[in-house]
Amino acid sequence: MIKQEAKTKQEMAGGRELSTAGAYRPWEDRSLSAQERHKSYKTVVQSNVERILELSKCEGITLQERKALMKDPDTQFWAHEQKLLLNETAEQFCERIDREVIREIMGKNFLGAKAWEEGFGVTVGTPPPLPEWLTRELLEEECQLHPGEQVKDTHVLVLMPKTVNGEPYSAVELDKLCAGKKGSGDRLIYYEGWQSESWADTPQVESEWVLLPKLDPVPEKMKEVYPSDGESRHFRSKNISAQEDVHKNHYSKDYREAKVVEVMTAALLNDVVNGGPRMLGGTTDLRCVEPNSSGGRVLVGYFYADGLRVRVGYDGGGYGDVGCALARKSKS
Repeated sequence: MIKQEAKTKQEMAGGRELSTAGAYRPWEDRSLSAQERHKSYKTVVQSNVERILELSKCEGITLQERKALMKDPDTQFWAHEQKLLLNETAEQFCERIDREVIREIMGKNFLGAKAWEEGFGVTVGTPPPLPEWLTRELLEEECQLHPGEQVKDTHVLVLMPKTVNGEPYSAVELDKLCAGKKGSGDRLIYYEGWQSESWADTPQVESEWVLLPKLDPVPEKMKEVYPSDGESRHFRSKNISAQEDVHKNHYSKDYREAKVVEVMTAALLNDVVNGGPRMLGGTTDLRCVEPNSSGGRVLVGYFYADGLRVRVGYDGGGYGDVGCALARKSKS
């Protein structure tokens, strides 16, 4: 009886039971000010704390039932939220809620500070706020690169840290982190020689969130969905100039060309944290924005037994399954 009453009152208060029911939750509404969002959630938390307190004082409740109520996950949750709110500014609260919402939507495709700790055993400092353009609506819309699927399932959100364990982060630093890992990390790459490239030890300027597609657009799928222009919507088996045209004509509004370190970081962090399915598929190399030593572009490819392939002396030459590395554009 007590548990049923608790659930009913919690639903009336707009608490956790409604977290996935599609109800309007003002504390998640980014169009509101931080103070308004903070105040709306404080009201919900206070209502639930008071509700639990009332239940603990119900006539006829036994000592054993009261102890069980205090240990109930629902009680623990609201008590924890109340404690957090006492020590947070409105801005800090919004940053926390935004991360939790996006993490819930993306599931294992969310690779933040916790993923760095779990995957490599390192600290990456305090993550920056999630960008304003990264919304539930964007993540749940149909993916233009993979029609019929949602962005949250076709992309990975990765935290690109400024420092790792206090040291400047770069592709070379990532190589060091992977050196002792099993599987793909036994060796970071299939072909050696990239460590001396200028981009390899260029430090990350600031910590930032980057949203990258996990796979290149599939030619067959594009031709099936877009019979008239499907050929012009994918990147494979095209030279750099042709790929730039594909990007300009179809994706330049929302996507930019991705950097080598971004693709490497997302692919390898996903690998050590999630195991699989691996990013980049099993047959496709991706041209990144950096030029290679032959006047082409650096390729980041799929996983071999020896690791993730990074090639700086060859870029596919317009042949084979060579795609284009993309990342979602930041909106001003």
